[in-house]
Amino acid sequence: MEKIKEETTHEGRLIATLEVYLEYFPVDNAHLFRYSPIGFLGEGVIAAEGGSIHYIHEERYDIRTLPALLTAVQNKAANFFSDKELIRMTPSNHIVGSKVTGFLITPILQRGNVIGFIYSNQFKNQELFDEELLASLTLYGEKVGELIQENYALQNVLSRREFEVMRDIADGYIVKEISERRHISESTIEQYIKAARRKLGASNRAHAVAVMYKMGIL
Repeated sequence: MEKIKEETTHEGRLIATLEVYLEYFPVDNAHLFRYSPIGFLGEGVIAAEGGSIHYIHEERYDIRTLPALLTAVQNKAANFFSDKELIRMTPSNHIVGSKVTGFLITPILQRGNVIGFIYSNQFKNQELFDEELLASLTLYGEKVGELIQENYALQNVLSRREFEVMRDIADGYIVKEISERRHISESTIEQYIKAARRKLGASNRAHAVAVMYKMGIL
């Protein structure tokens, strides 16, 4: 996660997400998609394969037509399909190359909601995809979602501390508790809240949290 966190731009973190994915998991390619539950739409962003990274904006799927994708998104967990299961989860009208022997989908989550996914169909060793590895992939998708969310907030709206404090507020912590867990004085916490409210155009804390949810940064 540190390699991804070092990137200061949204685009840089997306690239690092795929680079780390290829480095630490037994895959030879990775396609990153954003996902919208409205219309069940998966839209291509970038892909890493063959030693290069390129745009895949032309790739768009209604994931309801692809059971493998739909299953991973609905379960909010990484899934790997091969052999009979791969055929069972692939509609007959969807063309799959003869060299494709497996399909891996890793959902990217923000606060429990799927906001994207990574899929791979080329692997270093398919034998490695057991429950433990899939659990690691699921955790990776969760952590990546947090970093992308955090970076979006920092770039576009709030300072890092303002974002952290408002996220704690959204999670139900009171000022005293935030002060203790963040090791910041209560008066400073109040200043961060006031600054966040001003930047968000919110009349109170609850309104600020609602605005952040609406903006997609919570």
